[in-house]
Amino acid sequence: MTVVWIVIGVVVVIAAALVVLEVQNVRRRKALAHLEPVDPRVGERAMSEASGEHAIIEGMAKSAHPGISGAGGAFPG
Repeated sequence: MTVVWIVIGVVVVIAAALVVLEVQNVRRRKALAHLEPVDPRVGERAMSEASGEHAIIEGMAKSAHPGISGAGGAFPG
């Protein structure tokens, strides 16, 4: 009989947790409803621009300091 009460208690706790999570999800959805939908291309564009800027800066650093890449050896020239 104790096992039955334990099982019932576990089921009630799980059901309560699911209800609380769903209520929070509904509140969050309502709070964020005024925001515009995000275009996924914006993030991709930002990443490609950041990658391009990184490559430019890395190239400028290597041309200003030719010995830092490791391929040119420890001492330039």
